[in-house]
Formats: sequence, C-alpha cells, structure tokens
Amino acid sequence: MPGSPAQQIREWSARFHKDALARHVVTELQPQSDRIWQNAFQLMQRESPEYRNAVDEEFTRESKSHCNELLKMIVSIAAGQNGKTGVDPFDFVRAHAAWRARHQVPLTASLHAYRLAHRTYWTFTRDALLSSPREDALRSLTMLSDFWIEFFDQIGAVLADAHAVEERVIAGQRSRADARVMDDLLRGFPPNDAEGQRLCALCGVRPGAKLAVAVARPVQTSNGRPMDLDATLRSLVRLIDQVLPRANFGRLVDIRDGAVTAIVCGESDPSRGLLDAIRRSGLARRGGSGTPALVGVSRNAGEIAGLPVALEEAQLAAQFAAPSRPVLHFPDVDLPEFLLRRAAPAAFRLIPEWARQFSSLGDAQPKQLLHTIRAFAECSFNVKQTAKRLDVHTNTVYFRLNRIKWLTGIDPRTYSGTNRLLTALRLVEIENKDGISPTHSSGTTSRTSKKKSLGRVESRERRSSNP
Repeated sequence: MPGSPAQQIREWSARFHKDALARHVVTELQPQSDRIWQNAFQLMQRESPEYRNAVDEEFTRESKSHCNELLKMIVSIAAGQNGKTGVDPFDFVRAHAAWRARHQVPLTASLHAYRLAHRTYWTFTRDALLSSPREDALRSLTMLSDFWIEFFDQIGAVLADAHAVEERVIAGQRSRADARVMDDLLRGFPPNDAEGQRLCALCGVRPGAKLAVAVARPVQTSNGRPMDLDATLRSLVRLIDQVLPRANFGRLVDIRDGAVTAIVCGESDPSRGLLDAIRRSGLARRGGSGTPALVGVSRNAGEIAGLPVALEEAQLAAQFAAPSRPVLHFPDVDLPEFLLRRAAPAAFRLIPEWARQFSSLGDAQPKQLLHTIRAFAECSFNVKQTAKRLDVHTNTVYFRLNRIKWLTGIDPRTYSGTNRLLTALRLVEIENKDGISPTHSSGTTSRTSKKKSLGRVESRERRSSNP
C-alpha cells in the first residue's frame, strides 16, 4: 500500500481511470447527496444507541456536513481531481473526530457510523450497476467493492487516531481537579485555588448568585431491550447541556453514582428556570439513548454552603418522581407519601393484620373493597360521586363501606378512619415492594383462616343484603 494519504488517493484514482463504468456510477452520486445522508443517518439512529436520541440541530448539521464532505472527496477521487499538493486530504476527518470527542460521542459509535456509511454507498453503487451489461457490471462491482473497503478502512483509522488525540487533550483539560471542584461544591465548599475558581468562572457558577441542583436518573424501559447505562448517561449529559443554554444558565454537569448531577446557577430563580427548561425539552420522557429518565430538582440555595442540602433535595425528588410525573420539584414531593416511604422499621410492625389480609388475598372481593375506599377518599367522602366513579349503585357503595367497617373495626366514613385505612394499606404496599420482613405476633392467623374468615363475612353480608 502507498505510504502517504496522497499516494493512496492517486492509486485509487488510477483504478477509476481504468474503469469508466465505475467512475460514471460514483461521480453520479453527487446529486443524490441528500438521499445518501438521510439513508445513513436513519440507519445510525436505528442501530446505534448513541445516535438514537441525537436529533438536535447541531448534531444533525454536523452529521450532514461530514457526509457531504465524504461524498465530495469520493467523487473527486473517482474524477481524478486529487486536490492541492502538500495538503492533508483527510484533515476534515480529523476535525470531525475532534468534534465527536468534544461532544462525548464514543469512538465505537463513530466507527459504527462509518460502517453504516460503507453499507449505504455499496448499496447505491450496486443498484446503479444492475442495469449495466453483466460482464461490465461484475468487473466494476469487484473494483468498487475493494475501493469501499479500503476507503472506509483508511478514514476509520484516521478518525480513530484523531479521536484518541482529542480525548487526551480533553482529559488534560478536564482533569481530576475538575471532579474535585464539583465534589467540593456539593459539600458546600467554594474553590480556594486558582484552577478551581477558573473552572467555576468558565462554567458560569458565580459567587453571590442563586444555585439549584438537578439529578437525572435513567430508568429501564419495558420493551425488553437491555439498557447501556454508560451510553445513556453520556447522552443525558449532552441533553442537559443542550436544554440549559449558557446565555441563561451557569452550570456544572457530571456523572456520579449512576445518575447525572447538575449544579445550575442563575440571578433570580434557577430552580424554576431549570424545571421549565427540562419540561419544555421533553428530556425526561425521551432521556438518554431513548430511555426515559426521572429528574429531581432542588429548591434554590442562596449560596454554595447550601448545595449539600440542595443535592439531598434533588436526589429525594428523583426518587419520588414517576413515569406519570417524570420531573419533580422537591417542594412538590407529597408529604404523607414521603413519611410513609421513609417510615422507621417499627412502623411496619404496627400494620394491622386486616391490612395484610386485604393485600395478600387474590380474590375479587378484597380488591373491590380496596378500590372503593380509595375512590371514596378521592371523592371527598361523597357516596354519590364514588358510585359514579365506580359505575355502581349508591347502595353498593354503602354496602362495601359497612363491610370494610365490619372487617376492620374502623369506620371509613370518618376522616380519621379513612386516614388510618389508607395509611395501613399503603404501608403494606411499600412493605411488599421493598421486601421488608415485619415481625408478626404469635397470634397471627394463617392465610387460609383469613380467607375463610373473609368468605364467612361476605356470605353473611350477601344474605343480609337480600330482601
């Protein structure tokens, strides 16, 4: 193989010079640049987790620009237009590699993109040759097959080398000192060295401005595909950078403990601005690599010393976020739910047996009673509204409320009664979900005896309800 890129290009051009059909097919690709890019970009989004969610304008522009530069080079090689002497013909590949490295696109993803581009060009040229005479088409297909392999191997090697160089530069710029600054800030200590102060100044984290913390934690989807956590977290970092423009926000963003943590700075209300920006962007619903994320946002901290509390608030809000409410502000955490989910172990030993009895049996009747008491509370103790929501007769609601009172000894038609019922039932749900093993008393009845008890009660009440 020729020793220099220029020699390699001259050798490829010589092959095209000898094969007029291959030269014609490749030079005719130029008007199809948009189709070629669309085909390759759709393949990248479909087959690579790094690209699946990368559809912002900057990323799209860079991808299309690089695809056009590749095509321009390919056509010039086929036409024998070898460019200026002494100029590195692959310099645009090195610039592309540097851009990808700075935007945290892994090298494997960029190399995979070249493989997909190889497939695209091979498909276009192969299809174009199908209408040519068989012998000419086979000769040109053989020549083009070798060319595509050698060409994309060459630019892949150039990209890998340039990507490694840029990553070393980035690693030098974002050294351990950067991580130390983030750690110090989250512990409430402002940087006291020139390097740390320079980093904060570059990131827009200013003394005296208000601060807030956001924590974005990716969640596994139910589509059965395993989640690439590293790729997802890197994509989340990119997305957070995009939705928080530096014109409006100062920020530091880092990956730690399986989540993305951001310190955001602003003059007036960074917490509210952060919430609005994330909600408008849809970041939590699409998340990194197409995976939803749950995001918690703290209240505003007036100074750096308040950041440890802000971090705790953001982490707690992320824990209480849910797919139906993927972005949660700490003040919006439901207080009763917070107290229940953070209950001491002794609280689970206070769960009455009837609550576990309701939850452990798979019969329809206990589920009806659970559904009824919750609907009754949500309808503000209004029987008619409860019956309408459950699509039953009002007498059925009265019948079920009486049954609940008979089984539990608690009147659900009082505020204190409903509160006790719902609290006990929610604690059972948390106990079952978290696998907490409560200490039962020696008088605990068996599941079979509970089921028989419920059956006797239901039978007795059915008889009493008949005229």
